Amino acid sequence: MYKLMIKGLILTCCVLLSFSSFAQEGTWTGEVVDLDCYVGNGSKGADHAQCAKSCISSGKPMGLLTEKGDVMLLVAGAKTEALTNLAGEKAEVKGKKSTRGGITMIVVSDAKKSG
Repeated sequence: MYKLMIKGLILTCCVLLSFSSFAQEGTWTGEVVDLDCYVGNGSKGADHAQCAKSCISSGKPMGLLTEKGDVMLLVAGAKTEALTNLAGEKAEVKGKKSTRGGITMIVVSDAKKSG
């Protein structure tokens, strides 16, 4: 009986801990940045937009820089071209957000210019 209770407790803990990695659907707003230049030297904004578009077009990863200063990796699939065109601008991104191992990513379902 004791072993069954312990197994039940362990299973309950595993289920509760796994909820933190479930995808959360929503909409987020921020600047589309190329992560190579942003992480490497803080490049962002309208002055860096053309470089960001070039970097993203060449396959470098992109992210969404929020007003709080958080950066989320964007996995865009069919929306890659739309997001590339928004590089250096404020965008509204819809999709599923998940976090694992300290990395937060959004699997993008829609994106448009914000404001």
